[in-house]
Amino acid sequence: MRRAVPLALIAVLTLTTLASAQFCEEAVEVTAGPGTIYVDHSNAEFNCCSWTDVDVAHEGYSIVVTEYERFEEGPCFCFCCFEVSASVSGLDPGDYEVEVVKAYDNFDGSWTYEPLGVWFVTVGGESLPAVFTSYVPCANVGAASGPASWGVIKALYR
Repeated sequence: MRRAVPLALIAVLTLTTLASAQFCEEAVEVTAGPGTIYVDHSNAEFNCCSWTDVDVAHEGYSIVVTEYERFEEGPCFCFCCFEVSASVSGLDPGDYEVEVVKAYDNFDGSWTYEPLGVWFVTVGGESLPAVFTSYVPCANVGAASGPASWGVIKALYR
């Protein structure tokens, strides 16, 4: 005799399996424009329930871009791909060293830092001083059709 499994349970199990198995093929691109350096980190793998905070430290011709994984209510049991970008303007013309780092909260007051690499770019021209950062969640997971917001899907993992 077969027992019926509630449809909601099947959907949760399917979403959990697909999301936790998501593989992010990360790529970092650092380019320069007039007085500006652009950092684009595509498919940055972070916990699905996180948001990304970007810190830019600039001293002389050295720039360090650190991507912090932040949480409002704590982590989920899955990882997702995000699009993270930063730009720094108002730079003097010259050759710059740009280091990109990912930072993970250990939930004990400490952080784990993962260096992604160092890039060298040449900045020419001039621009006004500014720093711009952004992130876009990239959820390539399977979900049942029908009305479901990203917040509802994230809540299933808590």
